[in-house]
Parts: sequence; C-alpha cells; structure tokens
Amino acid sequence: MVSYNNITKLTYYHENKLFDKILDLVFELCNSTNLLNILQFIKQERFVEDNSNIKISYENKEVIIFKENFLLNLPESFPKTITQDEFEYTIDYPNFIDKNISPMYCIKKITYNGEEHIFKTQEDYNLIPAKLYNKLKDEIKEYIDNLQNIMVYSVGNVNSRFMLNKELIINIIYLAFVSSHKNLVQEQLFLMKEFNFTYDSFDKLSFLEISHYLKAGIKNINERNNSETT
Repeated sequence: MVSYNNITKLTYYHENKLFDKILDLVFELCNSTNLLNILQFIKQERFVEDNSNIKISYENKEVIIFKENFLLNLPESFPKTITQDEFEYTIDYPNFIDKNISPMYCIKKITYNGEEHIFKTQEDYNLIPAKLYNKLKDEIKEYIDNLQNIMVYSVGNVNSRFMLNKELIINIIYLAFVSSHKNLVQEQLFLMKEFNFTYDSFDKLSFLEISHYLKAGIKNINERNNSETT
C-alpha cells in the first residue's frame, strides 16, 4: 500500500527535485526495480476506488483520467533466450539499473558453458562490447516497440504515449501520487489536533482513506459549531 506518509514523502521529494529519492521509495514500495512491475504497481495503487481519478489541465480545460484511461496497453513479461556464437543471452523488459533505464537493460544475463552472468549494475553493462549489443538490437527492438505502444493516458483526443525515458517515468509517478506538500501537512496537523491521529496513523492509511476521514471530520466540526451557535 502507498500510505499517506508515502504520498507526503513523494510530494516533498518532487517539490525539491529529489528525483532519485522518488525512485528509491517507489522501488521499496513496489519491491521491484522492473519497469513493468513498477507501472502495474502505480496503476493498481492509484486507482483503488471505482471513482479514483487524476485531473490534468489541457488547453485551459480540466481533463479527468480514470483507470481505464491510464497506462493502457501494458505488456506482459516474456523472456527470450537468443544464441549468438557460443553464448546464450536472456532478454526481457528492462529493470532500472543504478536508477537509470535503457534499452540495453533488456539484456538480463549471459550463459556460457553452463555458467550464468546476471547483469545487476551499470558496471556489468559497461562490460558488454558495442559489437555484441548491436547483434541483439533487433531482438531488443520488439520489447522497446511494445513499450512505445503504452499510452500514459488517453481521454478522447488528449493522449500521451510512453517512451523509455527516466524523466517520463518520474512524471508518471508525479501524475499518480504527487500533491501539495503544504496541504498534506496541514491535513495531517488538523487530524492530529482535532481527532488524536498520530504520525504512525498516516503510515497505516492511504491517501484516499485519509480523504474520507477529513471529509467526515470537517462535517463533524461544522455540525458541532452550528449546534453551538443555534
């Protein structure tokens, strides 16, 4: 679950341009650095209620994005093994490596004489000769083409297509989870002061759950104030 405190942290990081910290937190929450897992996680966590939506501004108009409009055409993992000379290469959709993303990261491992070398760091990928990578480019292209078929959002004629780009993925996280840090803190303080919420409470409740408590709390206070003045 992406908790209210997680939303507060993501918002703070984004407002202060701490983009690698955003990725670190998302990796931790998702328990994966795989691109597909991350995109699926974002969509699932952002749209937990039937009426969940994202509002964006387009040409001075408000556009509302629902679950059926967000992260469309997500492919499924399908690892392939390609033999080149005496080597076997396993490829699939890429992971983030050292907080970066690249078509090269579709190469997962090399097997030679029964021994596997799994690529985990940028240093590992630096060992891949350009000539070898070029031999695998056509196979990798299938995965990149599938990723480019993803629509970040599509509402009528308002749409945004996915590209394998770190900044775009940060922007997807922004669309899904980032709010106003000032407003989030004020909401926390209100619930802590008026209804004895603790900081730990916001670790156990989602942003939408807190929104329901806020609405109920404000209604309760308004009714109480009205009864005191009549």
